[in-house]
Amino acid sequence: MEIKVTEIRENKLLGRKEIYFDVIHEGEATPSRADVKGKLVAMLDLNPETVVLQYIRSYFGSRVSKGYAKAYESRERMLYIEPEYILIRDGLIQKEEE
Repeated sequence: MEIKVTEIRENKLLGRKEIYFDVIHEGEATPSRADVKGKLVAMLDLNPETVVLQYIRSYFGSRVSKGYAKAYESRERMLYIEPEYILIRDGLIQKEEE
């Protein structure tokens, strides 16, 4: 698996960087969200507690998936802006039991 960053946008209003990337997975299945996030965090030297992987989109017959991630300046900002289901899906918070 190889990750190629295609664009990084600075969003000062929301206090985050918006990262667009391609995941090249020759002869492999689409990589898991955890694998992609781990490699992206290591590659860009980001804090894993403030990175939200919004999506990874695979296309039929293609060995390249497109992705979008957001890296926040602080955890507090991330918790304020991001919807709860995305934070739960990325493992950044735990779902409350009723």
